[in-house]
Amino acid sequence: MQGVEQEDAPRRRRPPVATEALRDRIVEKVKENRVTLIVGDTGCGKSSMVPQFLLEGNLEPIMCTQPRRFAVVAIAQMVAESRNCQVGEEVGYHIGHSNVSNLNSKRSKIVFKTAGVVLEQMRDKGLAALKYKVIILDEIHERSVESDLVLACVKQFMMKKNDLRLVLMSATADITRYKEYFRDLGRGERVEVIAIPTSPRTRIFQREVLYLEQIADILKMNSESLSTKYCSGEDADADAGLNSDVYQLIHELLLHIHRSDPDLENSILVFLPTYYALEQQWIRLSSVRSVFKVHILHRSIDTDEALQTMKVSKSCRKVILATNIAESSVTIPGVAYVIDSCRSLQVYWDPIRKTDSAGLVWASKSQAEQRKGRTGRTCDGQIYRLVTGPFYNSLDDHEHPAILRLSLREQVLMVCCAESRAMNDPNVVLQKVLDPPNLDVIQDALDSLVQIHALVKPTSPRGRYEPTFYGCLLNSLPLSFDASVLALKFAEIGFLHEGILIGIMLDIQPLPILQPFGYQALCKMFRDNYFDEDSNLKIGKKEATLIGNLCAFQFWQRMFKDKYRQEYLKMVADAQEPTAYHAFISKQEEVWCAFHNLLPAALNNISEIYDDVMCTLHRFRPSFLVEIDPPKYLLPSEFHHVCLHHKVLEPEDMNSLSLESESSHLGSQRKCAATPYVSATDFGVTLTVVVLKALIKEMKTQLAEDNVVSCRERVSGYAQQTVESEMCVFFIRGSCTRGNTCPFSHSSRAPKPVCKFFLTLQGCRNGSSCSFSHDCGSSNLKTSSITSGICSQEDMPTAVCCAKLLPAGGDGHVLIMNDKNLQFSYKICHYYDPTKIVTCTPGLHSVESDSVTNGIMILQNVADPCRLILGGERKLPVPWAKLQRVFWFADFDSDESMNERVLLQKFFEHIAIKTLSETLPNLQVVLIMNNTKFVHLQAERLARECFYFLRESFMFDEGTLGWFSDAPSYPNGMQVSAPVAYVFNMHPPTGIQFGDYQTELRKALRRA
Repeated sequence: MQGVEQEDAPRRRRPPVATEALRDRIVEKVKENRVTLIVGDTGCGKSSMVPQFLLEGNLEPIMCTQPRRFAVVAIAQMVAESRNCQVGEEVGYHIGHSNVSNLNSKRSKIVFKTAGVVLEQMRDKGLAALKYKVIILDEIHERSVESDLVLACVKQFMMKKNDLRLVLMSATADITRYKEYFRDLGRGERVEVIAIPTSPRTRIFQREVLYLEQIADILKMNSESLSTKYCSGEDADADAGLNSDVYQLIHELLLHIHRSDPDLENSILVFLPTYYALEQQWIRLSSVRSVFKVHILHRSIDTDEALQTMKVSKSCRKVILATNIAESSVTIPGVAYVIDSCRSLQVYWDPIRKTDSAGLVWASKSQAEQRKGRTGRTCDGQIYRLVTGPFYNSLDDHEHPAILRLSLREQVLMVCCAESRAMNDPNVVLQKVLDPPNLDVIQDALDSLVQIHALVKPTSPRGRYEPTFYGCLLNSLPLSFDASVLALKFAEIGFLHEGILIGIMLDIQPLPILQPFGYQALCKMFRDNYFDEDSNLKIGKKEATLIGNLCAFQFWQRMFKDKYRQEYLKMVADAQEPTAYHAFISKQEEVWCAFHNLLPAALNNISEIYDDVMCTLHRFRPSFLVEIDPPKYLLPSEFHHVCLHHKVLEPEDMNSLSLESESSHLGSQRKCAATPYVSATDFGVTLTVVVLKALIKEMKTQLAEDNVVSCRERVSGYAQQTVESEMCVFFIRGSCTRGNTCPFSHSSRAPKPVCKFFLTLQGCRNGSSCSFSHDCGSSNLKTSSITSGICSQEDMPTAVCCAKLLPAGGDGHVLIMNDKNLQFSYKICHYYDPTKIVTCTPGLHSVESDSVTNGIMILQNVADPCRLILGGERKLPVPWAKLQRVFWFADFDSDESMNERVLLQKFFEHIAIKTLSETLPNLQVVLIMNNTKFVHLQAERLARECFYFLRESFMFDEGTLGWFSDAPSYPNGMQVSAPVAYVFNMHPPTGIQFGDYQTELRKALRRA
């Protein structure tokens, strides 16, 4: 299986000899010792085999962590296949809100998770989250903040749970550090180290490492000053930048390898640190287009799809240009050579710019060993390190821990939100990690979180920082910290859907719009088809990219998803079994997306994360959920798109080199010529851009050294003064030639012009040394507080909410479904004309007279809402043409629990068919359901697939309308578990876009 480190994939039923030989010893030592460290080269099979050894040694249940989501899924699938079971049975996994495991039923005995998921579970449940006999932390050399925190928290909980076993695994771990770290675990405790041997007797293929000295001999280069020329110095204190000499050296080395090795199936993997570096090397290779088939591995490119195209070629040698994504968790078949630039891109917190920044650094020896492990698996391997031997010896042994480089706002907030007292004090927890951060960094993070109202300062010296509702919500969203802040700011002003989507796109790669690597003009053309970055809206490049991809997602929803939602409803109306429907749609989606230069995997990934975010919001019930504006692409507009077919003409240089997976067949695909697909007047684009710019400005100024209040005071002061002209830009640079005739000021006291980069997502790289102003500026007088306040939780229900549920002015009829004892109907008739109420009850009731029913029409023994909607109106006289509300009190019986989701799905399908076929535009659906059940059943997604969008939702007033019997769950922290009224509006597909679907639905119903 591609996309994961599958070192033993060809021998899945027959484990590597060295690992299999240690089976009994591994099980024995894990039983004897509380902490076991297993060290073995990449390719030895430890990730997939050790969990199975422990399972067969009766040490289940077992939890294994992996650093990346796709590694979790792929290794779980590999182990499940090895054990002849389905994922979710004996072997499961948990990433994000996708929990494909069943530990409670004793079926899942091995569960793979990301470190982030484990942290969330420990935050919410404390020690109860560790209901395992063995916890395996794999790839511990990857020192992410999440991995370090998991290790620290597990260690703390091991103090209370003596029977818990911990297994650490890595190819390049610092054994001494981990032994020292667990020394205080208990008297007599020690870390047992098991080394999986990699001697020549057990390794089939050999690896040879060469440095610049040997490379110079091979290429017959001048061997003087190699470090100065290619490394900018003699040791790791030198600048890690890449100059043209390095690119040329790689180019010559590639040609030498090709000439020296006649076997074209032996591929070459080149490690470079950045996207720009990949581009520079790619351009140089254009001159040898007939020799190499070049592929790209970068997070902005669909890795799984790219790997699937990397088939061994017998006519061209395969060259893979990759960033550190290829260091681990990825197997590339047939790699015989690795060229390692020995550079890496490192992200760090810039305290001056108040943002994350990235810079080139020298790779550690540990990273170099990981890169070395990419070859020597199916053939002998050679590794070329582009540093001298002495230079390599000066490299750090291990990576600089991320916890010492980042702001820790996100992690500090997570710790403060923890339910368990053992891990809710950041000053305590963060000092127990392997490499504790400076206390000043923790305090800066606390101060920053207090400033944005995510935390409240303690009122006593011994008190703790308490999270606000806003802080708990920020911490729970499946987005990065900044993306969560931006999404909630959008939501507060009525842009919930757009804000979530933009937040997601800040976090993920690849984005939906296809970006053919190396063809900048083509990339821009594809982006401009969705949003023209050169338009009059004047936003930064990163913002333009976000807006363009937002428009692409909305275009996909409107043009593709709506069409097939409509087709699906026709199949349901026609009583057809839609078994093969989803496979058919998947194939059609690939074709349609290629036709419009989109990546279906990216679009569906965004859709899944969007649902995760909405589920979190429904658990917490922030106040903005009370009234929700529909997505802007649903608003009435003149949008209309009809595809025009034509074949893309390739640029002259399109044939110069083979492209990576997404673009290798651009020339042969047909494309839609009806461009632009989305204009600036469609989907509320202009207003969304204005809001995005204003919110970024607010976030930037809030993070500035001067707080927002003082900034606004300065703005007020500026408004009352007569301010002279802005300082001359050329005067700042010392190059103004106009002298006294210059219309701008040459006074050093004049206000500097505002930096055009500071108020963008990219930010200004110069920080406090920038020649331009980073002040919020007088323009903030209107936009400094676009949001009305900090996100708050929904208020308790009131009788006013009941009135909102009923048709205004008493017009129209009301249908009430599943009113088991008629209590809701009797309550509602106090507020609404009972003669306009139709009630369906699943049982039989003795109703003696109209004095009891008050004129309500009662339809008894109606347990199936679908039969009521489409199952024969002569028997069930529902006045559909007069209906304006359909209430469904979804308090399911216990024997219905297995079918709840199916029942809910069919309800929305049938009510949608009824509404669309009979044109009932004013009909609203009101679903009364416990909010935790609403989340569990993914009710909003089911409704959306049938053109119903959530318009309002508020706490159900049981005091006014009667007790709702669906038992609540017990939520964590500030989450809610209560009955909620969800009001859905129909937003049908437009006739101008999809034709007369009403007639088609009627025909389907008649056939059925």
